[in-house]
Parts: sequence; structure tokens; C-alpha cells
Amino acid sequence: MGRSRGNFHANDEDPTQRSRRKKNVSSDNSDTAAPGQGAGEGKRALYHCNYCNKDITGKIRIKCAVCPDFDLCIECFSVGVEVHPHKSNHPYRVMDNLSFPLICPDWNADDEILLLEGIEMYGLGNWAEIAEHVGTKTKELCIEHYTNVYMNSPFFPLPDMSHVVGKNRKELLAMAKGHIDDKK
Repeated sequence: MGRSRGNFHANDEDPTQRSRRKKNVSSDNSDTAAPGQGAGEGKRALYHCNYCNKDITGKIRIKCAVCPDFDLCIECFSVGVEVHPHKSNHPYRVMDNLSFPLICPDWNADDEILLLEGIEMYGLGNWAEIAEHVGTKTKELCIEHYTNVYMNSPFFPLPDMSHVVGKNRKELLAMAKGHIDDKK
């Protein structure tokens, strides 16, 4: 399937010329925000563009299916950026905003993905690294959540998803809001 590149060219550029930017990891500017850090934000970014370092948490992003932990913002993807070892022709997934609760109200879908990615990357039991990868949860919360939701699930090794089957994002958000209101 081909990529829709859209018209992101400035008016003075020739739109028939597709620009390709390449960048080596070693050539990053020191004044650029550190990976995982949003500019001027106190909260750590969960996702950042691996090319321009823009915080793309809560936004549609492109996730490389070949390179581990590699995301691009829509703008960088649209011009075919390459950061070694990533190539612009790698298969990819379009990742939507996943900041809604899925399995339990205190963990959103992004948190669940980051937890499972962290376990895959650092190995089960390396909870400090996994918690750092999740970014919004402590080591203790990660252990507790994984134990309760995955290990103690009647559908082990999968979590019990019976309460969310057939529900859309809006319904899941309403369920979470109801749970938060119940806590008050």
C-alpha cells in the first residue's frame, strides 16, 4: 500500500520535487529537546518524533513496524525522513490517540501498550526499566497492574476484556468517567 504524502510544500517550492531529509542519530543538535521530553513541559512525553523530537503524545503518529520503539510525527513521515537505521520504505502502523481507558479505569490504552512493550524490551521482572518506559506509572503500580490484570486473569495470559467488547472510544471514556465520579 502506498503512502499519501499530501501537499506540505511551501508556496515557493516546486511541488513536483519531493524533498527527502536524512539524518544520522549522531548528528542531533544539542539544543534540541532530549528524546521523550516535550519542550517546556514538566511532564515527560510518552511519545516523541524520532526525527524532530516533537512531543507527539496524544496525537496521531506513525510507528515503524521494523525498527523497535520508533515513531514519527505526521509532518516528518509525510516527507519521508530517514534516521539510521530506519528507512522510509519500512512498513508502518498509524497509531491513533489511545488516551482512553481500556482494561481498567486507571490505565489507558497507551499505558497498556507501553507496559507490554516495556516487558518485551526489558524482560519480565525488570520493573524499574518497564516503569520508566511507561512513563506515567511507578514500578509498584506496573507490578500490581500486570499481576492483577494479566497474571490473575481468567483468560491468562490475556486480560479479561469481556466488559469492553463491542464498545467504542466514547463509551469507554463514559465508563471511565463514571468510575471516577464513583470514587468522589
